[in-house]
Amino acid sequence: MFCIARAALLGAFGWGSSCVAFGLISYQAPMDATTWNVEQSPLECRIWQPVPGYGDAVFSKRSGEALEFFLESLQPAWRSGTANLFVAPPAWQSGLSTFSLGTVKSVTGKRPVTVGEGVALRFIRELEQGKVPTVQTSGELATRVGVSAVNFGGAYQSYQNCVGAMFPANYEQLKASVLHYASEQWKPDGKAQARLDLIAGYQKLDAGIRKIFVDGHSDTMGRLGHNWEVSRLRANAVREYLIAKGVPEEMIVMRYWGKSRPIDKRGNRKSSPANRRVVVQMVKA
Repeated sequence: MFCIARAALLGAFGWGSSCVAFGLISYQAPMDATTWNVEQSPLECRIWQPVPGYGDAVFSKRSGEALEFFLESLQPAWRSGTANLFVAPPAWQSGLSTFSLGTVKSVTGKRPVTVGEGVALRFIRELEQGKVPTVQTSGELATRVGVSAVNFGGAYQSYQNCVGAMFPANYEQLKASVLHYASEQWKPDGKAQARLDLIAGYQKLDAGIRKIFVDGHSDTMGRLGHNWEVSRLRANAVREYLIAKGVPEEMIVMRYWGKSRPIDKRGNRKSSPANRRVVVQMVKA
């Protein structure tokens, strides 16, 4: 394979690519310089390999979400298209065949290729066997990025330990919660308590949470004053539950609205279950 020298490429393209073959720029960490980094937190577990001259090849799992793999490039891609996914043998097993895992879309920007959990797990299985998951974009000057398996095992074990201790939900899943009640009931039931446990637990992990709004509501049946009181009791019971679970009292803003803000406005008994509720919202700065 004909390659243009790295020094020439640096001048021509401004990138630290390893070689160019017939319009294809290839990147892969050399065996003696392959490293894996692991970032561990209850909200995200990430394992990534710096690819010299290109950027990073990243496996990331956020709390409450599926694993994904993506490429993060130093230079933004300026054209969208398709990317071929395949697995190549390592250099010392060049006699083995390369096999395809299909294609995905490539996009502009510094994260040109992202794949979901199915392909990401397949990449991991191949890395465990010493093979080279590879992404190759199309176009006039295509890019091929190979992910080296050297030193993968120890870093992957740390990543797995992180995933095992991960919090089960994320901010997007918990930022707005609606708790429902039976008629004349104001204490949160078991399902509502499980949701509040998640909210309280998440608040302790995310320093960006500034306020938690607790809004109590009643249905539209019955007397006005009684409905105000029921909505207050519901909101206050949620407030006290969160405080008991460790949420700072000053972070909670409690409000109650009686029957003044129904979400089902039919005004009959069929609308009541939807309107008997407490809405809990976490707000970041």
